[in-house]
Amino acid sequence: MTLIEPIMLVGAAIGGVVGAVWGFGSGVGWAAAGLLGGLVLGPVLLILLLLVLAMLLELRGKRSPERP
Repeated sequence: MTLIEPIMLVGAAIGGVVGAVWGFGSGVGWAAAGLLGGLVLGPVLLILLLLVLAMLLELRGKRSPERP
C-alpha cells in the first residue's frame, strides 16, 4: 500500500462523518446524501488540501535557524 491509499481512506471517513452530521439536522435523507457526498468528495478535497500545503511549504522555503 502506498501513501495515497491511507490518505484517501482518511479523507473518505472524515468527509462521510462530516457530511452525515451536517445533513442529519435536515432529515435522514439529507444525512444519507451527506454521507455519500462526503465519501466521494472527502478524499478529493483532502488530497487537494495536502497539495496546496506542499506547494506553500515549497514556495516559502525552510526557516533559517536564526528565525524560529
